[in-house]
Amino acid sequence: MSNFYSVLKYQASAMYADSQVYWSKRGTHSFLNSFLYLLTCHGWHIMFWFRIGKIIYACPIPILSHILKIAFQIIWFLLTTFYGVWLDMNNDIGKGFYIGHFGGIVIRGDFGEYCSIGQGVTVGTKGAGKSNGYPIFGSNIYVGSGAKIIGNITIASGTVIGANAVVTQSTPVNSLAVGVPAKIKMRGGS
Repeated sequence: MSNFYSVLKYQASAMYADSQVYWSKRGTHSFLNSFLYLLTCHGWHIMFWFRIGKIIYACPIPILSHILKIAFQIIWFLLTTFYGVWLDMNNDIGKGFYIGHFGGIVIRGDFGEYCSIGQGVTVGTKGAGKSNGYPIFGSNIYVGSGAKIIGNITIASGTVIGANAVVTQSTPVNSLAVGVPAKIKMRGGS
């Protein structure tokens, strides 16, 4: 039961951090426009329901848990299909996760705190019927639109992955990964 409460506490605080990140993206609009933005923001919807799902999957009461899981899976299927964003419920995603635009996003990997991804991003295992593991991301990472990050690699904190980059190797802290296949450079011109 204590595991459920720790999941509940963490996911609630993560939900709050997510909403703060989305709220900060609203610009200088009025409160009403900002509220409507948050209410209609695809990425925030996905993250809100992802966090609800994590709480449901941690529920320790068997019958209630099964009923909630069935209801959640139907909502999750409809939501992910409609928005074109798929997150594996086994992922661990830290607070403040930002999905900039919806569509064509597939994520099978663990993320630290305050990461941001664009549309068309794929994160997952290598194909060809073999899986050697999935990527693990640190905190404060930006993944540009169309990027592909695949395999059992570690993307260190502070990394920026450029648009359409294909990353198949681990990156050091505060690096930049650009190109196909991605070349790893240190941020700041070195």
